[in-house]
Amino acid sequence: MSQTPAMTVVTRRALVRQLVEDDPTLSQRAIAAQLGVSKDTVRRDLEEMSRAQSHTEPEPAADEPQAAPAPTGQTPPSAPPGYLLLQLDEPLRQALAALRATVGAADTHEQNVKAARAAIRSVADVVLEEQGIAPAAVDKGE
Repeated sequence: MSQTPAMTVVTRRALVRQLVEDDPTLSQRAIAAQLGVSKDTVRRDLEEMSRAQSHTEPEPAADEPQAAPAPTGQTPPSAPPGYLLLQLDEPLRQALAALRATVGAADTHEQNVKAARAAIRSVADVVLEEQGIAPAAVDKGE
């Protein structure tokens, strides 16, 4: 399996992290297939992310309020060409949940992608119609 040349290790690990957060039941093989890398690459990424996590400060107790993370001065990883990388903060998670609820979809990476695509298309159609441009017929990709 070959990795997209423009994808850096940092970007790939961010995508692995996002896939695992979106669906903790995804196998390493499934993650590898989605990213176009080997299962061993995903395993090494997960091991490294686990090591890095264990070297950070401990998780707060469930009843302790969590403060927003302090800025690190680092820019977030960029997505390879043709991809959009979004940090799923709580407001975005709630918006995706509302979109999925309209069709009774589960909280999975695949359903979140479908909901995000549908929302982007819908907003773009409204903008185009307001400009007097008929929205082009596009492949729904669903």
